[in-house]
Amino acid sequence: MPYHRFNPREFILRDWLALDRTVLANERTFLAYTRTSLTLVLAGLTFIRFFGPDIWSTIGYISLMLGSALWLTGLKRYLHTLGHYRTMIVAENAALDDHNGSAITP
Repeated sequence: MPYHRFNPREFILRDWLALDRTVLANERTFLAYTRTSLTLVLAGLTFIRFFGPDIWSTIGYISLMLGSALWLTGLKRYLHTLGHYRTMIVAENAALDDHNGSAITP
């Protein structure tokens, strides 16, 4: 992550707002992964149900597996970025406590 090389105690408001925008972008990206994987799963189920046991059902099963793998990949990336953000919130709370400010809850 690009914020590892910076000291959180030296961040200014603009830096923390950038982190908040990063969280929102992370959520949008996860929703995009979910939308795409759901589309693949539904397409796979449609191929399996309506096109019988030929090449189309094979494509359907492949689509099901790809959709599931894509969603798990999106979930892993989302949780990784969220965990990184939560460590930054802890650092922000420590910095605010040093300056007698109010702490932010994650």
